[in-house]
Amino acid sequence: LSFAEGRISLFSDSGPDEDSFGVLFGLLAVLSTLLYAYIRNLGSKPHGSSPLDGVFSRESEEEMLARLREEQQEADVSSMGSTWAEMEKEHLERTLGEEE
Repeated sequence: LSFAEGRISLFSDSGPDEDSFGVLFGLLAVLSTLLYAYIRNLGSKPHGSSPLDGVFSRESEEEMLARLREEQQEADVSSMGSTWAEMEKEHLERTLGEEE
């Protein structure tokens, strides 16, 4: 309706005015609708089958908790190696200091 009344024009020679944000708002609405339809269409496909799964989680709460616990355990194991190396380094420094 705004196009018909001339309040919004796509290719105007004048600078940006308040009405030109209508086009931006319309494009944002279309993109949001397409994103919603895409996510809704994924439905029962397994988690990880979409590039958006890193941003929007589609896992059930139980699956997410299990995955997070597994990641936490892996992080604990990997940090244990570096902690062990720090303890070993401190022990060697103390031993070397005592020998001098």
